[in-house]
Amino acid sequence: MIVFQVLSAIFSSISIIFCIVTFATNRKDKSNNDTKNDSYKWGQIDAKLASIEKTLAKIESKMDSFDVEVDEKIRIEMQHHINEYHKKGE
Repeated sequence: MIVFQVLSAIFSSISIIFCIVTFATNRKDKSNNDTKNDSYKWGQIDAKLASIEKTLAKIESKMDSFDVEVDEKIRIEMQHHINEYHKKGE
């Protein structure tokens, strides 16, 4: 009877150790897969941000040239206004 109790205790201990080892290895595999998925997602986000940054740079350059064009048109129209309406004694 004691032999059966000792054998069952040994088998129980072995099965517990097996369960712990299996859990640890499966957890490591899941962690590796999660890391791969996260890396892929962050790579996609970085690519999208780079694309947005390029687009914003184009918009900024267009806005800068627009400001120059508007300033030039204002200067021309002001000169025209001065010549047209503020002639001194002519």
